[in-house]
Amino acid sequence: MSSFKAHPNTVNNSIIPSNMIAQYDTTTTNNDRPAKTPLQQQAMELFQSYQFLSCEKLCLFELSQMKCHLALPKTTPRKNHHYLDNHDTIEHAISMATTYELLGDCANRAERFHCAVEYYRQAVTLVHDYHYNRSPRRTLRSEEHGVTSTWEATLRVKECQALSQTGSIIEAASILERCFPRPRVRGGSGGDSTKTLLTNEFSTLQSLMLHGHLYMLSNRASDAIVQYRFALAKNPYAIEAVEQLAVLGCADTAILELVEEGVKKFAMERIVSVKKSGGKEGDEGNVDTMQTDNNDVDEEDENREAEKDSNELLIPVRDYVVAVTSLHRNQLHAAHQHFSKLNGQFPDHPYILIQLAHIQQELGQILGSEQSYKRVRAIDPTWVEGMDKYAHLLFQLRMSRKNAFLLQQGGFLQYQYSCHGGRESSNSLDKNNMGTCDVELELGQLCADLLDAEDKRPEPWVCLSLYHLAREDHEKSIAFVDKAISLDQQHAFAHYLRGSILLSSHRPEHAVVSFFRANDLQRDIPSYEGLVESYLAASKFKEAICTAKEAISQAPRDARATTLVGLALAQAPPNQQGAGEGKDRAKRALRKAMEIDPGAPRPLFALVDIYASEGNFETCVKLLQDGIDGTGATKESSRTPSTASSHTNTWVKEHGDIIQAKLAEIYTLDEKYDSALECYHTAISMNPHNGLAVQGLERLEKIMRGLDPDDDEMQEEASEEYGGEEYY
Repeated sequence: MSSFKAHPNTVNNSIIPSNMIAQYDTTTTNNDRPAKTPLQQQAMELFQSYQFLSCEKLCLFELSQMKCHLALPKTTPRKNHHYLDNHDTIEHAISMATTYELLGDCANRAERFHCAVEYYRQAVTLVHDYHYNRSPRRTLRSEEHGVTSTWEATLRVKECQALSQTGSIIEAASILERCFPRPRVRGGSGGDSTKTLLTNEFSTLQSLMLHGHLYMLSNRASDAIVQYRFALAKNPYAIEAVEQLAVLGCADTAILELVEEGVKKFAMERIVSVKKSGGKEGDEGNVDTMQTDNNDVDEEDENREAEKDSNELLIPVRDYVVAVTSLHRNQLHAAHQHFSKLNGQFPDHPYILIQLAHIQQELGQILGSEQSYKRVRAIDPTWVEGMDKYAHLLFQLRMSRKNAFLLQQGGFLQYQYSCHGGRESSNSLDKNNMGTCDVELELGQLCADLLDAEDKRPEPWVCLSLYHLAREDHEKSIAFVDKAISLDQQHAFAHYLRGSILLSSHRPEHAVVSFFRANDLQRDIPSYEGLVESYLAASKFKEAICTAKEAISQAPRDARATTLVGLALAQAPPNQQGAGEGKDRAKRALRKAMEIDPGAPRPLFALVDIYASEGNFETCVKLLQDGIDGTGATKESSRTPSTASSHTNTWVKEHGDIIQAKLAEIYTLDEKYDSALECYHTAISMNPHNGLAVQGLERLEKIMRGLDPDDDEMQEEASEEYGGEEYY
């Protein structure tokens, strides 16, 4: 590809004087482009055939020829013309804008964005000066820079898109503000104080979405909301605008109002179009009769018919809006229901499936999540979006087999979901490594597939980072996640993973920065969990408590957020707990989390740890036995039936071995070794790969033989056999 630079701007108002423009009587409107020259037509055909280098060189021939024509003095004769008249000068000057636009498109395709910006600006100067001088004079100074035609609006959008690719976000946003002035405010009639926002007359869906995106990147949320609302009003099926409004915290009712209004408008336009076409299809003798009948139609009947059509069209859109808003409000169970409904209507929709898989993964429905991810890959093997979280799921499965499911992190227990009952093969000879190797191979294959499909997106590199993290190569892992962030700095999960790696490397102060960035991009509970854990590891208890309370404000009915408050209060020193009641407040918070989600494992184990530290083993045993029997979930099922049934089924039926191992640990602390031995054997019989139970049983046997359970050599052997301790 050629590396030429944009030509300096030789186009100014002196080339096309205003008196000359006034004499130029054109039959086209301001929105129409001039007719293409034969050379431009050939260049356009090359561009449409993806021959960008040939198109670029051809346009340079055309541009050079046009500049020669414009530079000729009026007395210089030319072939087929005696003199260069005013009409011809204007025609060539305006035609140059088409050539500059084509050159900008070629440079844009070649990813030479700075060069593309210069070409687009050359074209904008020509088009703006021409239409501005032909239109009535503006009264406001701010309107002098506003776009004057649809063509200029298109050029400005292309210019700002190229600018954003160079990293000049603020400059691109300011250009759009100047060229598409802020929406005017139309007040109500009389004493009505209501006001209606109006968009610029030349604004398009493309310009509005780009403007909203630039505002998002500039952290101007309120301005972004205005642009996305206008975009949704332009086209109610602009799904990306719906998603961005949900991310920005707009209520589902407000979004639905915009969508329903837009679809009703579409339905009205369709009814009018059908009636007009019906009138044209009749013979000439019936035209007047049909027009009379159309005039007699009641407007209420038209509105009723339009509303009926809009309801039929809005069924999937309405469900999608509610599902997306529920997801971004961290209402996972409601989002799961809505996306499941959509999945039933559109079973082969990969985007719906990937969202459903993410929700199932966060809810702990690991088998269901894994099946959803596999369905996406079966539908489209090259699908990349969101597959880094599938890699994280495989990583969790691998680490759960390797490490013991319950992992110490930041002073409290963090649960990693096990997945026995479907993933293991009972005929394997090496039972300690059979699940680990299979999952690691699957993770490696996923990395290879994603890199083959698209290596310029962050997801494949996040997947590769997780692969090396599973192989305990932290240096390569952090390098690949940095590569992912360099490709897309707005990818929240990459920042979250970077924070997790830094936290596991005992660098909590650095982890806070990554978790904070992830939380800024997507205010979900995992990013809040990472922040709280990092603050606790850095002994910043006040910040941990404040962050946990902020998580509750974002998701008041999420047990994970309430659990964070309990964990932060439980670990804070007495002088930062508030009148020395930190433990009691922590217990109340954890019990509230268990009421919200009776089957949630984390608040149960955290509450047990608090009572165990106080020596109240009887309460610990009662809590764990209630968890095994499902009693706690049953008591609260009437208040939160969907939540209770979800985690109760996941835990009591599939993961009872975890609670049995924890119960055995409590019995060991209470020196009830017979009961502890029975619980350990029960846990191992339920899941032979429960490393916590295996390690605990070895420790218990050493105690019963009168040996020191903290012997370093034995500890190292156990660590080598079961993979040591990790923090993910």
